[in-house]
Amino acid sequence: MLFYVLIFVRFKIINIRKMGEQMKNSKFLPLIIAGIIVIMISSMAFAGCGDTGKPEEKAGVEADGGLPFDGQELVLSGSTTLLQVSEAWASAFMKEYGGTIIVNGGGSGGGIADLINGINDLANASRQIKEEEIEAARNAGYDIKEYTVLYDGIAVVVSSNVTVDDLIVEELSGIYRGEVNNWKDVGGEDAEIVIVARDSSSGTGEYFLEEIVQLGKTLKKSDYTETALRLQSNADVVNQIKNNSNAVGYIGLGYLEESLRTLKVEGIEASIETIKDGSYPISRGLYIYSPGKELSPIAKGYLDFILSDKGQEIGSREGFVPVK
Repeated sequence: MLFYVLIFVRFKIINIRKMGEQMKNSKFLPLIIAGIIVIMISSMAFAGCGDTGKPEEKAGVEADGGLPFDGQELVLSGSTTLLQVSEAWASAFMKEYGGTIIVNGGGSGGGIADLINGINDLANASRQIKEEEIEAARNAGYDIKEYTVLYDGIAVVVSSNVTVDDLIVEELSGIYRGEVNNWKDVGGEDAEIVIVARDSSSGTGEYFLEEIVQLGKTLKKSDYTETALRLQSNADVVNQIKNNSNAVGYIGLGYLEESLRTLKVEGIEASIETIKDGSYPISRGLYIYSPGKELSPIAKGYLDFILSDKGQEIGSREGFVPVK
């Protein structure tokens, strides 16, 4: 580029010399040459800039080369049903926008308790918040806000040796209340049923208790049979079903594996399609709760991201039904 500047300057000098003998000896000639050089160098400096004279920025990248939420932290805890998809959301968000997002389990009840106690920033829940939790939050100075982030179905899974293919809701209720103890009573082989359920901190477990065991709260005093194995996570249920004979359990749809046998409920298979059209009997919303105060920039950005088309697509890949 300097070569072309010098050629241009030389050309101008020649033209100036042709202007006449009196300009040739002018004392202003060095100043004219210097001015031309300054103009050319200034043009070079702005050659790589856009219309505004500022460096062009890439989407999601700040002018200084960093990401929008670098240096900010967000902590979530709660539902194990939402654990895998939350980790996927967090990974995609941090890659594109920066920041640090920490995702923990602990169950829906644990996540909401963490929120009330100021331990986390957002709570994942596979059930809606209870009145007593709302009251506890108010006493702590919070006005809890709810976000529905996905829809989910609860799949009923059995050991590979179980020959039953379909159960009605009343039969499931009888099994989990301890009134039906043998597979032969529901059309299977003569074998004692091993009952696997989630523990009391689980939103999935509470939803199944109210909707199936208590038949939509019509049997409010009913509870899980004392013989049920109460486990902490979906993954624990999957392992129990795989490693035991004659067992029945339930898991969030996103935790289904090809190796698991899934029962129909009321003749309907658990799938994204049957949850979308409302035909599958055991489906629900999945939620995130905030303390109700003004969200931090990274918390707002995260919620906007998971409710965006990109975030909902991640939810679909993890086996859930998008909310939009």
